[in-house]
Amino acid sequence: MPIDISILGMVFALILFIIFFSAIILYLAFRIKETFRKETKRGAQVAKIAFLIGILFLAGGSFYFFAETLTPMVSSPPNETGKPQLALSISYPSTVRRNTKITISFTITNPTKYTAHGVVIQTNVLFEYFSIVSSTHDIIGNIIKIGDAPPGTTISSLELTSPERPGDVHDTITLTFQEMSQPLSKEISISVTGGP
Repeated sequence: MPIDISILGMVFALILFIIFFSAIILYLAFRIKETFRKETKRGAQVAKIAFLIGILFLAGGSFYFFAETLTPMVSSPPNETGKPQLALSISYPSTVRRNTKITISFTITNPTKYTAHGVVIQTNVLFEYFSIVSSTHDIIGNIIKIGDAPPGTTISSLELTSPERPGDVHDTITLTFQEMSQPLSKEISISVTGGP
């Protein structure tokens, strides 16, 4: 595990500061003691004790405030709005033979502690070329209805049959949900190969 040089430098600077500040406090304390040593009056003794106690409080207070500046600030969570934020990844074969079964997986990640409602995955032309065999979620037209996406990972899998004709299929997959500020889109491209 590599050691960060800046941390070592900060620790060294802190040690030097403590030694330097302690030396100044001790010097002042001894000088004040020497100044008031020959004084035998009660008022001078009280003044000497009060002054020494004041210097000790000053030293303690400065160390306290110095330690406060070194304490890391509590970082606020990145999502303070109370809204979920989703990420979409798609797993699919880039090349398939004609008239064969393939599986496409949509992985929806919700890193927040909030649940996303009304999550849907919309395709444009994918289901015009590929026939649906089975799905883990309901499909209406070109929309896959996911429903609610709680914190964590939600996976939707499709089993499709590739078209009978070879060619390239390009589509834009869009993820939407009720709390979103803007939809999330991903491009997919599948090349269908095989004989005529």
